[in-house]
Amino acid sequence: PDMDLAAARLRKAVRDGEAVGVFGDFDMDGISGTAVATLGLRELGATVFPRLPDRDEEGHGLNESAVRALAAFGASVLVTVDCGASDDAEIGLARSLGVDCIITDHHTMFHAPSPDKLAMVNPKRLDSEYPYEDLTGAGLAYKLMQAVYADAGREEPRHLLELAALGTVGDVGAMKGENRYFVSEGLRLMNAGTSFAGLRALIEVAGLDDGRELDTDSLSFQIIPRLNAAGRMADPGVSLDLLTTSDPRRARELAKKLDGYNQDRRILTDKGVEQALAQIRRKWGGAPPGVIMVGERWRPDVKEGWRPGVLGLIASRLVDTYGKPAIAVSVGLETSRASARSVAGFDIVSAIEARSDLLLHFGGHAQAAGFGARNENLRELFAHFAAVSDDAFADAGEATVALDMRASPSFVESDLFDFTRRMMPYGAGCPQPKFASDAPLAVVESRTVGAGGRHLKLRLREGKKFWDAIAFGLGARADEAPVGGEIEVAYSMEPNVWNGRVTMQLVTEDFRAV
Repeated sequence: PDMDLAAARLRKAVRDGEAVGVFGDFDMDGISGTAVATLGLRELGATVFPRLPDRDEEGHGLNESAVRALAAFGASVLVTVDCGASDDAEIGLARSLGVDCIITDHHTMFHAPSPDKLAMVNPKRLDSEYPYEDLTGAGLAYKLMQAVYADAGREEPRHLLELAALGTVGDVGAMKGENRYFVSEGLRLMNAGTSFAGLRALIEVAGLDDGRELDTDSLSFQIIPRLNAAGRMADPGVSLDLLTTSDPRRARELAKKLDGYNQDRRILTDKGVEQALAQIRRKWGGAPPGVIMVGERWRPDVKEGWRPGVLGLIASRLVDTYGKPAIAVSVGLETSRASARSVAGFDIVSAIEARSDLLLHFGGHAQAAGFGARNENLRELFAHFAAVSDDAFADAGEATVALDMRASPSFVESDLFDFTRRMMPYGAGCPQPKFASDAPLAVVESRTVGAGGRHLKLRLREGKKFWDAIAFGLGARADEAPVGGEIEVAYSMEPNVWNGRVTMQLVTEDFRAV
């Protein structure tokens, strides 16, 4: 709905020399989507003012200061990316300032579109007949550019699929339908030699320029965390600048800065998780009831406590630990910010919406959401989430690994590996095939690696053949895989490049002694 209105209005802005403001969210989806819209419009000749909010000061969504700033720059059209569906007051303000609002958002809509918008482009609108509703913010920004370029009689800007792929993977978009196409084509373009100076520099900083082929794991664990780190630790505009610059020297400077932010982010996240686990142990001893909700005060003046930018990471680690939905709260002087993560089958944003009377704002989708609240309402919110029956997510049960078949690593390497690689790209809804060893493997080496020994590095023997294996996040279980013992493993197989040499590695999801 409204895509025709949006495309026509932007085409008019380009033709008449009007300035366009682009406002996106500060996470990977919003950053890459903002880059898609900014570059796409600039390449048509438009004057574009992109803006991303400060996570600590402004939070999610369109805000008054951004609307006023973009209007002051002379923007007569405002395009939102990955946000805006519920920001009626800000849309009304923009209209009063003579700015036409084109909202592109993919989040759940709980009410009809604001009457003050020019266009509300959202596949989750109740009146939408679009056949694919799982587009991410970056994917939707690309669809908008497709429409604008078609309206202008131009070929679509396919190079921007690289950026759409980043946002789709970063937002854990379902890896099917159009999302799958965006990611598949985006990765193909990256591996053929990316046209973006910023991506080239980030690939080098991440150590991925050693001949290996980029895939969704490369993006998820190496590229995207660095791009997200700017918004978590400082200014998301650093990542936007990286994605939109054409200057290789500037790109290298920005990539190194992002790498530093990412190292700081890891330290803060690990500390926050330790504090959260300590809170849970003090209060409940074992597993907490209902939806887990923990919090820590944030003191921005001295940069102590739980920075809002790491809340989602803390919540995710708690979900991994307890197999339950979790909410991490950054407690301010008068108001607090929260990020929530869920398990399969439990709609966390609906659980939050049920007590919207206690909230300043909220938004998100079934598996990831956030909200703001006054501190005096935290106790009641805590009681609400703790009272959620465990039956609501009992189906999640103990964390399990879905296995495709029992097969020895040798059999997978010789008979199945090439076939499984043709199933790529992997992601939500299309997971990488996982196997269980059909016989025990002997443990030849076993040691913890990573900060705090969080991961477990193994060398395993299958008959006369040896395998390197890495078990991410399982370092605490090192004593279950002693040298000389035998284990069965649940694993996926991936190529590992080291010093220019490619070997097969078992990415171990779980294991048990035999």
